[in-house]
Order: sequence, then structure tokens, then C-alpha cells
Amino acid sequence: MISRLWLVAAACMLCGFPLACSTREGASPEGAAPSRQVVAEIGGKPVSLAELDAWIKEDLYKREMAQKNPSELFELRSDALDRMLAERLVSKEAQNKGLTSEELMKEQSAKAPAVTEEEVAAFFDQNKARMGNQTLEQVAPAIRRFLEGQKKQEAWTKHLDDLREQAKVVIKLEQPRVKVAASGPARGPEGAPVTIVEFSDFECPYCRRAESTVKQVLDRYQDRVRFVYRHFPLGIHPRARPAAEAAACADQQGRFWDYHEKLFSGGLEDADLQRYASELGLDTASFQQCVSQHKTKDVVMSDLEAGKAAGVSGTPAFFVNGIMISGARPVDFFTKVIDKELQQGAKAGS
Repeated sequence: MISRLWLVAAACMLCGFPLACSTREGASPEGAAPSRQVVAEIGGKPVSLAELDAWIKEDLYKREMAQKNPSELFELRSDALDRMLAERLVSKEAQNKGLTSEELMKEQSAKAPAVTEEEVAAFFDQNKARMGNQTLEQVAPAIRRFLEGQKKQEAWTKHLDDLREQAKVVIKLEQPRVKVAASGPARGPEGAPVTIVEFSDFECPYCRRAESTVKQVLDRYQDRVRFVYRHFPLGIHPRARPAAEAAACADQQGRFWDYHEKLFSGGLEDADLQRYASELGLDTASFQQCVSQHKTKDVVMSDLEAGKAAGVSGTPAFFVNGIMISGARPVDFFTKVIDKELQQGAKAGS
């Protein structure tokens, strides 16, 4: 599939903008070409605006790359590669047809099927809560325009996918793997072909949102995936560390996952932490002593340091056989990586 950024560029073309949203060359206010405009002299030799811009690009690139970990660099390069390949494929196809890239896109987008009254009504019914007091008749034109744009985008995306297939595009950019110890509370067999290590924060709303995705993944892959939880309480969340230490205390009594679920579904104050232990039937005296004396702080700190060493800067962060996935991504994002890992494992074993 073509990248989201490319779709943004595609949308620009529909609006009458060129394929590249910014021109690579252009006239200066005085009409002089950038390559000839002199911005300085050194030892009597001119320094052109083009030289300065080239230096700026290289400097900005170095700064941007220096601040990213291997996984972030891969995402940046992968997205750029998608857009670069798409631009070249579109340019070649347009040239073969004697069209501009913009004309080619409009031609393909026009092949999108018409929006029906049933589709407009269905969209209205599915989004009634967001419509306020407006009636279907009032919002139907706006809904139709939105659905038409969506269908045009889908038609264009399909054409791009067809071009990639016809050109037999092969992506050889390898996603980096980070060594992360799968130590901590775990679900799934030790010998599973895929191991997922999550670094999470009980006070992080995105971590809470990702819980449903994790459950879907585990339900789908059963004994083919082993899931390991590691703590990464962020400094901006004052209750994250106490909750992490309490969860580690519950783990000492073999009830980590039950306690983990309560933390993600309720409050994180001291009274809440103690109440969850009582509700789960833990030895509350032992639990309270563990929490009050911070007996598990080294466990949490070890996880935190391991996460930092792996390049984690925010939560949730997942490592699928060492491949980093940052944020609360949709389940399809995970299945794509997991399926590839399973396929590669099957090939290696054959």
C-alpha cells in the first residue's frame, strides 16, 4: 500500500497542485536563478545561493538523523522510499500516456464508482452522534463530497498498487532488529516463533488503548506468540511508578495479569492499589509491605533502563522479534509484521 504521506501529495494534485508540493527550483524575487545568485565571497570567490541551500539540506539531514533511533530511521526511510517509488512510477506512466502526473491522477480518480443514496444514508446512521441536531437532508451534500473524495483516493491508490505490481517492485530495505531481553511476566509458550516485548506505563492513555489490540493479537495467534510485559513508567505520570511497583508485587504472588487488568481499568491511587490486592485475594499484609518498602523498585528500574537502551522514548513500545513498533497502532499493523516473521520462520525451517 502506498504511504499516507504520498496520499497527502495525491490529494494536493486533486486540488490542482503539482506532484511535488514544493518546487525544487524557482526564480528569486529579482528574477535571478538561484544557482547564479551570490550570497557571499570568500577569498574573492563567490558563494552561490544554490551552494548554501545544498549545505543547509545536508546539515538538516544530519541533525534529523542523529536524533533518531534505528527503528525511527527505518520508518523515515521506508516512508520516503514509498513516496519516491510512487513518484517515479507515476512519472513514467504519465509519460507513456502523454499526460502530466496531475492529468493521470485525475483520469484514474475519475474511474471511482459513484456514491449512492444508500451509502450516504448509511454513513449518516453510523455517525449520528457526531451530527448533532442536523438532519440527513442538511448534511447529505457534505457527506457525499466526503465519500466521493474517499472513493477517488481509493481508486488512485489501487492504480498505484497496480503500477507497483506491473513494475515488479521489490523492497529490500531491511527493518532493524533490537536485542531486548524477554524477561518479565509473560503469556504464551517459551518456544513460540514470535516474541513480543511491550514496554508500557499504567497511567498512559495510549497504553490503555493498546490493551484491546494486544488481546486481539493473542487471541489470533494463540501458541505462536509469546507476549512479555516490561515496565516503563514515564516521569510525566506521577502514579505510573507506584502502579508498576504494585504490579510487580502482585507478580510475586503469581497474580500479575489479573492485577495488570485492574490497573488499566481503574484508578491508580494508593487506596486503589491496595483494594485491587484485596479483591484478587492476595496476601494483603505481604502485598502492603512489598509496596510500602518499595521492594520491587529494582525490577521496575531494570525494565526502564532496558527500554531506554533499546531506544524507547515513549509508551507503548513493542518489539516483535526485535522489530520496534511505537505507539498504539491498529491490529493490522501488528499482524503484518507477525505474519512476515512466521513466514520467514517457516522458510528457515523447511
